[in-house]
Amino acid sequence: MRESFLKLLEGEPTRKVVWTADLNYWLDGQKHAGHGPSDRFTEEGYLNLCRELGCMPYYWYDKFWLAEPEYDGVEVVATREGLRQRRTWKTPIGQLWEENEFMPDSVSTGCTKYAVETHADLEVLLYILKHRRLKPAAISDYRERVALWARYDGLPILGMPRSPLPAFIHEWCGMDHAVYLLFDYPELVREILELMEDQERPVIDAVCRLAPPLIHFCDNLSSQNLTGFFDEFMAAPYQRRLATFHAAGIRCAVHLDGTVKGLLPRLANVGFDAIEALTPHPAGDATVEEMRALAGNRNVILWGGVPGVMFAPPYTWKDMAAHVKKLIAAWSGTPFVVGVADQVPPNGDISMVRKISDLLRNHE
Repeated sequence: MRESFLKLLEGEPTRKVVWTADLNYWLDGQKHAGHGPSDRFTEEGYLNLCRELGCMPYYWYDKFWLAEPEYDGVEVVATREGLRQRRTWKTPIGQLWEENEFMPDSVSTGCTKYAVETHADLEVLLYILKHRRLKPAAISDYRERVALWARYDGLPILGMPRSPLPAFIHEWCGMDHAVYLLFDYPELVREILELMEDQERPVIDAVCRLAPPLIHFCDNLSSQNLTGFFDEFMAAPYQRRLATFHAAGIRCAVHLDGTVKGLLPRLANVGFDAIEALTPHPAGDATVEEMRALAGNRNVILWGGVPGVMFAPPYTWKDMAAHVKKLIAAWSGTPFVVGVADQVPPNGDISMVRKISDLLRNHE
């Protein structure tokens, strides 16, 4: 599948249907429950699991982000109390703090307190960012990892730091606070967003020197909350990034794992090569048949189409098989990757991954 995947990125005809599944959330559930051998939770253990299940290895997050923050004049302190984790940024003009809580039932973590909520917090954030630089990461051993993953018919994911507005929302404010701050203090927020984009430059330069076949914009997008901000705050930064990477021969995918109707056509229009984690009915806001029409571009790779919820009750293999067959029929004749949108959940039936692999092989 790796060969077909690379050809797909180059716009060439492919011999096989490419099938990817992010198994990390399911593995987190196994680890939390104390199931499975310890070597399953290593990078090579993950590659072996993908091989056993017949999907192309792509997702692995221990070596993933292409940037690490470094601070000068800012102290970052992390503490833990029970299931709660707090991170504090201490500066000469004030401090920010956020809190996240682990939820055992869902094996997930949620933010209970965002760092930036007020105008004063914005000023502190601006100070923090002025004293931050993004150091390129996940690059030094990338070639060796590519060789390792090729032996398992896969390619390791590389994630760009979140684009400015998604980073502002996801990492600092949350959606509610971000909306109010954007409208109440537009000039200050714009200064922060511009600074975030400027700080990407060393990372972008390092990635262009590396020239991987594909990088991922892991912005965790959803049309429900970002469509109205896209044209003003997101389109131009995306176009600047894409122009630089495309000039270096690098293809780019973006993670749209929420609702799709507003953003899918916009992301295709700004020039992304692939739009990943596309989640259709019964979990999303569009059918698989609607998604290609929404893209408005028969050359962009649609990647996803298999909702993670369908691996868990009340859905059965009969439901899943019918859905995958419908997906293949809807997307055939255009570039696509069959993928879980966006992860197999902890209570998911992992045997369905193998069954989908067999179904797709028989389809070929």
